[in-house]
Amino acid sequence: MPLYEVGLILSPDLESEERDGFIGELRALLGAQGATILKDNVWGKRNLAYAIRHKREGFYLFWQFEGPGSAITALEYRLRLSDQVLRFLTINLDQELRRKRKFDVLRAERKARPKPAGET
Repeated sequence: MPLYEVGLILSPDLESEERDGFIGELRALLGAQGATILKDNVWGKRNLAYAIRHKREGFYLFWQFEGPGSAITALEYRLRLSDQVLRFLTINLDQELRRKRKFDVLRAERKARPKPAGET
């Protein structure tokens, strides 16, 4: 299964019980879709670079998980409908890691190439 990362910015107005309940719903949704959360990174309340919906702070949360594409569809649908979510972004880490490996190989080949006689 592919590896994904999702970053969430939740509303700072949520009480901790509400926020924990919402996060629990999202975890249950991912679990029901057959996804497993590998890494849970909670940054907590931070200042935003610019106001989103007239709010200057947000609660940051990042997850890395493995799961089918249907899990992403269901998760993003739920996040789009929720008023508690200010922003979210989901990326496919498998594609990003594959791209990084490709560029690492190209860089290594470029370094291994002999330089022309006139350059130092």
